[in-house]
Amino acid sequence: MAITVPLESQQRTVALTFDDLPANTIRGPDAYDTILEPIMYDLQNLGVPAIGFVNESKLYDGDRIVRDHVRLLERWLEAGLALGNHGYEHLDLHTTSLATYLNDIDRGGEVTGNLLYQRGRALEFYRHPMLHTGTTLAIRDSVSGHLTATGMRVAPVTIDNQEWIFARAYERAVVCEDAQAQRDVADLYVAYMDTMTGYYEAQSRAIVGREIPQILLLHANQLNADYLSPLLERYRRRGYQFVTLEEALADPVYSRTDTYSGQGGITWLHRWALTDGKGGSFFAGEPSVPDIVQYLYNAARTAC
Repeated sequence: MAITVPLESQQRTVALTFDDLPANTIRGPDAYDTILEPIMYDLQNLGVPAIGFVNESKLYDGDRIVRDHVRLLERWLEAGLALGNHGYEHLDLHTTSLATYLNDIDRGGEVTGNLLYQRGRALEFYRHPMLHTGTTLAIRDSVSGHLTATGMRVAPVTIDNQEWIFARAYERAVVCEDAQAQRDVADLYVAYMDTMTGYYEAQSRAIVGREIPQILLLHANQLNADYLSPLLERYRRRGYQFVTLEEALADPVYSRTDTYSGQGGITWLHRWALTDGKGGSFFAGEPSVPDIVQYLYNAARTAC
């Protein structure tokens, strides 16, 4: 299908990143392939680069590695996509001892690193779970130093969002076989992400003075398995080209000073803003999750 870009749209770039590979699902490992395979298909079919960040605990059944789960990561690489480290157990740095967290980083790259090594590539990027990078600068710098020593660097995010709320509401609708709720959540999701992207475009202009190569945080979930293509179409309409994470990070803005530490898991744009002394109303206007989606998310804890 031909995709047209409005003439008034400027050329923009965005790198797609997917957390929680092989998949983030309430249905368990049996759903991994039904989630990741369609995402791979859409990315490959549309010629869109992406990187997926792996939680390697999901590759195991007890102490036994599950070959089918590893095969999904191999398929991802065969599709021309990249892989990164998202920790073994998706630990929260803010509630975990530093030693335990660093060990989790190392353990989280064993299988993924080997798959990349077999293909002449290296495990280069680490994504902090929940974007929690440390409640103090000392903790943050200890993690960064450990990553540097092991040949990795942090994968930042500039377009954060609450996609995970939509995803949980959507998956409950799938489990409950509620087709109307699935369509409603999906339509609201695509519109929300479009609005959220506009918000961060404006924040980029206000913080940096221009629009930068954006880095979008998504997850490997059923919602994106079913609606990634319409979402990417929205980005095309906004004038975006899709680039690799490495290409986005080549922009000199990503060497900008960042002195943020704290409880929040926030975007790098807002870390830079806080470093610059901005606060209060400067951050106003971030789109919120529609009430109906929040209601369905809360209902996901109950039976159909």
